[in-house]
Formats: sequence, structure tokens, C-alpha cells
Amino acid sequence: MNGTDNILVTVLIPTRNRPRLLKRTLASVVKNVIKNLEVVVVDNNPDKAFSNAAEKTVKDFKNTYPDINWQYMHSTKEFASGARNDGLKIAKGQFVCLLDDDDELLDNSIAIRLQHLLNDANLALLYCGNQAKIYPYPFKMYRYYKYDKVRHKRGLMMMSCSSIIINKKIFIDNDLWFNEQLRRMEDYDLCRRLIELDLKVKSIPDALVQINMHPDTRLSSNTLGNTDFKQILLSKWGNEIEEYLNSYGEGLFIWRKCFGIETHSYADIVKVLSGYMNKRPSFSFKLKYLIVSINSVLFLGLYHVLIIISQFYKNNVLPQKYN
Repeated sequence: MNGTDNILVTVLIPTRNRPRLLKRTLASVVKNVIKNLEVVVVDNNPDKAFSNAAEKTVKDFKNTYPDINWQYMHSTKEFASGARNDGLKIAKGQFVCLLDDDDELLDNSIAIRLQHLLNDANLALLYCGNQAKIYPYPFKMYRYYKYDKVRHKRGLMMMSCSSIIINKKIFIDNDLWFNEQLRRMEDYDLCRRLIELDLKVKSIPDALVQINMHPDTRLSSNTLGNTDFKQILLSKWGNEIEEYLNSYGEGLFIWRKCFGIETHSYADIVKVLSGYMNKRPSFSFKLKYLIVSINSVLFLGLYHVLIIISQFYKNNVLPQKYN
């Protein structure tokens, strides 16, 4: 690529308890051929056996791909937010591509996004569309939320961390870090602060990452548990985000049911959600839960159709061809 040979890009991957999935993620990274590439894996496993496995995985890739600069570090931070911050501090790249340890980069993912960043020195954050592979649905979904400054101030709809690449200098200069108190939705909080500071954000519709949603996903494999993250976000952003937080809580139980890992009765789920939201679950939740209880593939098929309609209506985009 002309003009990019001297630009170092870091791919930052937090990982915890999933060396098998980490191997798949790293395999997708090394397929992205650019001149200068660094991979930083931040492992915050509390279990030494898992940490050893993660470190060995990185060493194996380092031996196989010596032209890539590899960094492995163990973080004592409890949440992924802290692990990402530790990784950002040691990342040497001018641009940092965020990637979760169960997702994958698609072909030319880094090169395409890098060109956009180089074309605009004021661009703080760029995010792209993705293809989602959702267990047990046999088809992949194209998902994209076009960035609109006015609309996003009212209701933030950005993609997951794996769709994001940032200009590290702009982030450091503006003291932009993930909130390490947040066990969930730290990406939401960071992007809200980015918009609040009036920094430049751009989205592109290209599906450049694959988001894998499955029973091993942290989001879906945990119940709401400790909800301190909700109080932190409400105190910071006010009641305007309460609807978003409630939707998040309801969605978590829908995905658990979809993946076949929900062990609680419907009555127990309603009780948990009612306590979390201070009100009864919405009619939308009840309808979704009914459909997913009948057949998860049927639910995901309907969800897919709604995604297509919504994206065409809001963003004027249609599903893209996948790699």
C-alpha cells in the first residue's frame, strides 16, 4: 500500500479463559497483510493454567510469524475495560485496532480502515460494518449502524469494540480511556465521551470483521449478576440512557435463551429483570421470548429480516457480499 509502509498498526486483543478462541482470532489477524503490524494480547485470566495457555498461543504465533511484532502481557485488572487500558499503554502503533478474543478480522480489514484514517488526520475513531455469525443460525447477518452525530447524541448505536479502530494520539491527548469500574458497556461509555468532546467519528459500511455470538460469548454466558455498571452509567449520563440499559438487560436473556443456556424459569427471569429495571419487562421482550422459546432459528430469521429492513430505512444500505 502506497504511503502506509512506515505506519505501525496495533491490534489489541484482551483475552480471558479462552485460549482456543484466541487462536482462531489470531489466525484471522495474521491474514491481514500490512507492512508494519503489532499484535498486543492482554490476558487477565485469574487462573494460571489459562494464562499459561494464552501465553503459549502467542509464543507459537510469534515463532510462526516473526515479521509481526508480538506483545503478551498479563493484567491484574478484573474487567476487559482495564485489560484494554493496559494494552493501550504499551501499544506502539499510531492506530489501534480493537478486537475481542472471540471475533475475527476479515480480508483487508486493517488496510481498508487504515487508508480512511490516513486520509483524515482529525479522525479520532472509525468503525465499520460487520458480518455476524450467531449460533445456531445457519446464515451470516450483515449489520451496520451509520454514524450520525445528531442521532447518536440521542441514542448511541455504534458497533462492538471489534469494529473499532482509533487514532491513539488523539485518544491520549484527550485522556480517553475505558472506565475500569465498568464490567459491561464500557465501549458505550467511551463512545459517549468521544461524542461529548466533539471529536471526529466516522463509519463505513464495509463488513470488515466477523462478530461471533455463541454460548461462549461473555455477554450471553452470564446473567446480569452485579448491576453496579447500570448505576455508574446512570449517574454519569442521566436517565436519558435508562431505556438503552433496560433494552440491554432484556436482550441478554433473549440471547441466553437463543443459545440454549438459560437455566432459569420465565418467572425467575421476569423477577430478575423487574428488579434490574424497576418495572415489568416490556411487551417486546415477552414477544421475543415467546418466539425464541418456540424455535431459536425462527427467532433469528425474523431478527435478520428486521435488521435488513431497519438498515435500509435508516442507512440506505443493503446486505453486502461476505468473504
